[in-house]
Amino acid sequence: MLLPALASLFAAGFALPSSPSTSKGQPPNGFTDLPDSQNVIEALSNPEYYEQLSARFQQSPLQSTNIFKIKSSDATCGVSSICPAYEGKTETINGREYNLYCINAPWGTYFWLPQAKSLPECEASCHKNSYDCNGITFYPSTGACALIYSTDSNPYIWDNGYQKIGAIPVSNQPTAFPPGGLCPLPASDNQVWFYGDNHDYPFKISCLNSFQVPASAKKSLGLVGEVDECAIPCGKDKGCYGFHWYQASLVGGSADGKRTCEHIIKPVEGDQWTALYKPNQYMAGLKIDGDWKCGEPAWDQDNGCRVK
Repeated sequence: MLLPALASLFAAGFALPSSPSTSKGQPPNGFTDLPDSQNVIEALSNPEYYEQLSARFQQSPLQSTNIFKIKSSDATCGVSSICPAYEGKTETINGREYNLYCINAPWGTYFWLPQAKSLPECEASCHKNSYDCNGITFYPSTGACALIYSTDSNPYIWDNGYQKIGAIPVSNQPTAFPPGGLCPLPASDNQVWFYGDNHDYPFKISCLNSFQVPASAKKSLGLVGEVDECAIPCGKDKGCYGFHWYQASLVGGSADGKRTCEHIIKPVEGDQWTALYKPNQYMAGLKIDGDWKCGEPAWDQDNGCRVK
């Protein structure tokens, strides 16, 4: 568990989650499109098409709210964020606990539910069905609401151009990601975090930068489920100078939710710390010397300290 202490697609082995639940039966003609596929984009951009798709699964008459387009005159103070304070934060919706995500989100075998005006309304609609509600993806700008009924869906990074919020029942994912366990970091990027049971291993962590080093300076440790499993071995290894923990492709991911761990095994120069083309796809950690104290300058400027 990370304790805040602020002091200042498919390639081999990658696939969308499958194995749909059958305890309540499977809906007819469920969809397996990637979240950025043309079919999903069309459903999100075309209210009439969306209504046709969702009508097959509704169990009560659809009340058309036409919230796909909101007039500017209807807005007063802009759209308030419904994203959690950090990726994986546990919150209660309609009396049920979920781990919530906005950058990372669940996706798997799914179908569209009738439009909803809010995440709680989407969640309630999910449980009105006779099918298992193993995850939800809600799009606040359109009201689109997707029920994910794959039992093994895990959060991974995807972007189809529409703001979304994903929710996985705590019963399906009892071990939630702690603050800083997934990109983006809470509060600000470029923070220093401590890892290990005794907070022995400090790293400068970024979700906006990565190490641009030759292949000979990288050592792959394969897939790991948590950033701790990548950072702590690096902290213990005198020949490790930093790490990458990342999702190989922006859409799609390992079906078990794991991500690639890569150690940097040669010293890193300042000009090799460069901006990512796709923010949040990589979590990069620069190892800080063991005698470094929270509050002292590390690389460039530190925005804070977080303790593992």
